[in-house]
Amino acid sequence: MFQSQVVVLIAGLFALQMAIVCAVLRRSAGMGRSGLTSWALGDLIVTLAVVLLAAHAYRPEWPLAALPELLLTAGLSMMVHGTRHFAGKRGRGVVLGLLNLPGLAALAVHAVSELAGTAVEPVPIPIVTWLTFAASVIQVLLLLEVIRVSLSLVPLNRGTGRLAALSLAIVALGCTVLAGAQAWPLLALVDGHALVVPDQHESMTVWFVFGVMGLSVSFALMAHDRLRRIIERRARHDDLTDVLSRGAFWEELEIACQQAERHHKPFTVSFIDLDHFKAINDLYGHLAGDSVLRHFAGLLRKAAPGGAVIGRLGGEEFAIVMPEMNLETGRAVSLRLSAMVRATPCPSEPDSIAYTVSIGMAERLAGENADAVMRRADRALYDAKQMGRNCVSSHDTAESVGMPRRPRVRERESS
Repeated sequence: MFQSQVVVLIAGLFALQMAIVCAVLRRSAGMGRSGLTSWALGDLIVTLAVVLLAAHAYRPEWPLAALPELLLTAGLSMMVHGTRHFAGKRGRGVVLGLLNLPGLAALAVHAVSELAGTAVEPVPIPIVTWLTFAASVIQVLLLLEVIRVSLSLVPLNRGTGRLAALSLAIVALGCTVLAGAQAWPLLALVDGHALVVPDQHESMTVWFVFGVMGLSVSFALMAHDRLRRIIERRARHDDLTDVLSRGAFWEELEIACQQAERHHKPFTVSFIDLDHFKAINDLYGHLAGDSVLRHFAGLLRKAAPGGAVIGRLGGEEFAIVMPEMNLETGRAVSLRLSAMVRATPCPSEPDSIAYTVSIGMAERLAGENADAVMRRADRALYDAKQMGRNCVSSHDTAESVGMPRRPRVRERESS
């Protein structure tokens, strides 16, 4: 008996630790609405259930024999709510609450009657057994919901996140089997069969608690994977415009060069500069300048073709890599972007801010690395500025380092 209670208390300690883990993850930036609060509360409720389970073994005369099972159900309900919140599936919180209210109300009536010494009519099946059976059935329904939601997350994740979602579904399936194994012997009481052996039922409950802790571990892994991806995105993206930062853009450009060399496919780079951006800052203020940068980044994302790599290289300079596009096709994209910028001023008070862009383009040639193709795009951008800005210029041949800038092909549209 002592060894079994030690195992029960270990399960409770494990549940408390998982509650702390969920609470710590919840305090991380970007994880405020990921269901971790519900999971932390669920783990705390499970901890309380385990403590009462151990206490009942020492004080079997207490009239709250079914309370651990009902608390486990309540804790599992919180976990289901947190899982749905994590997956972006709102609602059903009221349904989960209603599943627990009847059992808790019946348990309260039973406890009050026992403590008051009220005589009750004998019934074929004790109310505690009914409560335990109802809790097991509700646990099966809740676990089936965990399986359904976690399986819907598997194709939406990759790597660790997909593995964690799959493990959550598998562990939930195991817990469903345990909950069903608890309910099946109790169902036989309807026919007047003998009660299930209490020690065996408590042993199944302990195994079920460890299964629920397995659910917590799997969910914590999913939350950790989401936090890792949030941190990686913030490290690779510009805070103001939400496009790739300079370092991340160069990494993607080098990868694009390697893939283009390996598969013998072209790609085109556009180097973009907002015209007279300093004057915008001086005239409207730096906050308005930030709004213009965000506005342009939004237009750039709309004009960019699928699979394009967009980055902010610093200040008012942006760049876009268009895979598997030759210079002519890329030029059409750049001209469309330039027209969109002229036709869509940045909203501001009291008046909208009109601005234009200069674009330099280059198509990667065989054997060129990232530095070489960007150098040619930079020279094309210089040519666009020399031509009076608000235009698109391009270089279509390779140039050696140190050669003077000279325009190759130019396109210009009147404003």
